[in-house]
Order: sequence, then C-alpha cells, then structure tokens
Amino acid sequence: MPDPSTNPEPLRVVRRPSASGQDETVELHPAASVVLKEEPGTIIWRERLADGTEAVIKLYRRGLPEWWLGRLGSFRVANEFEALQKLESLGERCTRPLFWGYGNFGSHGRGELLATEWQSDCRPLDELLAAEPDVRRTLDLTPLWATIGRLHDAGFDHGTCLARNILVRGSADAPQFILLDMPRCHVFPRGIRGTRMARYDLLFMANTLRRYLPADAVPRWLTAYGMSADQQSRFAADLRGFRNSGTLRRAIGAEFNLRAWLASRARNAAHVTGRQ
Repeated sequence: MPDPSTNPEPLRVVRRPSASGQDETVELHPAASVVLKEEPGTIIWRERLADGTEAVIKLYRRGLPEWWLGRLGSFRVANEFEALQKLESLGERCTRPLFWGYGNFGSHGRGELLATEWQSDCRPLDELLAAEPDVRRTLDLTPLWATIGRLHDAGFDHGTCLARNILVRGSADAPQFILLDMPRCHVFPRGIRGTRMARYDLLFMANTLRRYLPADAVPRWLTAYGMSADQQSRFAADLRGFRNSGTLRRAIGAEFNLRAWLASRARNAAHVTGRQ
C-alpha cells in the first residue's frame, strides 16, 4: 500500500458534519504538507485548507474488521469530534474540531480521519517538562487540575488524560492548557467526580507528571481539583501503587464503554417515560 505522505494523489474526504449541514467533499494533500507524525497505522500532518484554515489532519488506517465495526457502531474520530464540540460549548480550551470523515481512500486504503484547527505557539506538556528544567520548577499546573475538575463535574471522562495530550501556551506563571486527543472520551448525564472514571483520569495524569516533578507538588494539584485532605491521602496511596499498562488501559476502556452505554440507555428510557 503506498504511503500517504509520499503519494501525490489528493485525498478526497466527505466532511462530516460540514458547516452547511450537507455532505461536502474536501481535497487534502498529505504529500505536499508538513508531516508531524507517521506510524504504520497513523499519519498526522499539517495542511492549509481551501478556506485558509491551518489544520491538523489525523488519518487512521483501518483493517476490514475494524472498519466494519466502525460502520456498524461508532468511529473513533466521530467520538473525538463530538467530545471536542462539547468541550467548546463548555468554554474549555481544546483543539477546535473542523470535520471528520471515513472512506475507502483508494491507494490510501480504508481509514477514518479527523481535522482540527492548528494551535500555534504550543508545545505538548510532556515534551516541555522533559526539555526545560527551569519550566519544571516554575510551571503552574493548578489551572490544568482545576480544568479536569470542571470536566468531571460536567460528566466528562477524558479517557486518555496524559501529559502528552495537553498543549501548553504562554508563560510558566500564567499558562494556557489546551486539550486534545480525546477518542476514548465518554460523556455521562451527570457529574463523575468521585467515580472510578474520574479516579483513573487523575491517576493517569499524576502518573505522567511524577516522571518530571516532585511528589510534594501533588497536594497542590489535588487541592486545585477540589479534593479534601482525607481524599488526597487516599489518592496518594492509590498513586504510589499505580502502574500504567496496556492491559490496564484496555480493561478500564472496556468497562467505561459499558458504563457509558448503560448510562445512555438509562437516560433514553427516562426521556421516553417522561414523554408518556
């Protein structure tokens, strides 16, 4: 299969949803664009769209079984697109969703695709902390933890709450944190603070940050999130024994998918009952 980054053939995608509410086809040109990341199943590039918007395009190649699961259920990019739209509606900073699409892209193969607006003057949080010792000492992370608290109060389970999925803009004492990469996000009909979903969001984030920052920073983060002293003590004990792994991520991903499905069923049943 030709590599999308070297194949000059335009990529034609039906943008869903389009600004007009109707199906529109957009041409993309990965071979003539700036490739940001490339792996066997994924390519991410930066491209200026026809309307002048600077966009980041993420293309995920899919095998036939995974493709049909998406057709019959929900595509990863559709879930992320909806999550980012809801974050925007809450007034939270995130990569602005532009459109998503799926298709058999000819020589590019079957795949699904998400376009978001390019964020200038930003760096991923993990890269910033790894590269800048001075920033590790001065960067104020409390606004990020306050944001996570607001998301949990609004029913958001991020699902991949990791330092690499946070962009940082601005000075160390007044940073702006921008959320991205939310394909595993779930939105529940009520707040999830104190639930297993919220606990794992916090564990994943704290676990990635403790690689770069001292343990005595954790209480400040948890206070910004809104935890009491007793809750912080229990969380610290959980964090000491926490180990991230692919097996864990798959297990809790399946569990939270089921929880979200059950919550959606209950909400729909309550809505039908209320109309009767």
